[in-house]
Amino acid sequence: MGGYGSGKKYWRSAKEKVENCRSIDANSFSRWGYFKPGGRGGIMKWTRNGMETGSCWVYSNIDKLDDSISFSYLYQDKPHPDVKVKLSWYSPGFGGRRYFFRCPVCGKRMRTLHFRYGEIACRVCFNLTYESCVENKRFNGLLKFLKVSLLTRQAQPKKPRGRPRKQMPA
Repeated sequence: MGGYGSGKKYWRSAKEKVENCRSIDANSFSRWGYFKPGGRGGIMKWTRNGMETGSCWVYSNIDKLDDSISFSYLYQDKPHPDVKVKLSWYSPGFGGRRYFFRCPVCGKRMRTLHFRYGEIACRVCFNLTYESCVENKRFNGLLKFLKVSLLTRQAQPKKPRGRPRKQMPA
């Protein structure tokens, strides 16, 4: 145990991060009205700092036989073949439907899919991780101490301990 090269590596991460990919979320498409019965189409755009970083044509087909959504986009300035992603749904207890994508690679039910190197798949298939999973945690204790010290400095009225009692008239 503890051989050469073992231990935490703060300087690099072997996995690509989700934040560096373009992502699509089923909840957003539902909010935008793409999952209503019938066919709907539109253009989806990604921006970073106000600059457009990518776009794709989206067409959803919601009927009783085949719920799906298709993506048409360019990769390296060449048309990429349309990607058809199947949808699945369940009915939550409060009514309506909650939709999920079926990953085109593994078939798992996922809420979010990602574009990477011209392909669409889930986070597991692309071997992606989140930035928060690989960030340096060395200063968590210091940050917690500073937060507690700032909170205790603020003047707060002291509350009596225990259950409040009725005031007796004098």
